[in-house]
Amino acid sequence: MVVNRRALLTGTASLCAALAGCTSDDATDDGTETTTTASTPTPTPPEPRLVDNSLSPRHDPECPQGGAAQASYISVGVLVEGCLWGANGCAIARLGRATYDPESDVASLLVETVEDRDPDEACTEALKPVGYEARLQFENGLPGELVVEHDDVDGRREIARIDFDDA
Repeated sequence: MVVNRRALLTGTASLCAALAGCTSDDATDDGTETTTTASTPTPTPPEPRLVDNSLSPRHDPECPQGGAAQASYISVGVLVEGCLWGANGCAIARLGRATYDPESDVASLLVETVEDRDPDEACTEALKPVGYEARLQFENGLPGELVVEHDDVDGRREIARIDFDDA
């Protein structure tokens, strides 16, 4: 049996490189050697994930007509400070919903006013500014955008759209 040693060595080296990702030293035409190493693909970073949210009342007598909201970074997410209008003196702010959509990379926050009183308690009949502070906690970074909606005496509407990609 005749064995072609060069063909056998070339085949073994190719198989080793293909299967094991091993390193091989190759000589170039100018006599220098190059080293080739198999690379591993760069993992895709995990997308942000909303892990907690909260809303606290805040006194805000300077609430503009139509309401307002602004957001800022905090160590683990986003702080939203805002105000909306209650129908009477018993109105308070309540977190309606906080969500994150990874496909669009958009977080949404809905803040609404509700009446908080005992059945035999009387409320003033004047419109009342209702302030709030909402915290959205994320893992793996922040969303690209945050949309804040209010549902109060003026109905439900988008009050702010904050783009964190430009921040």
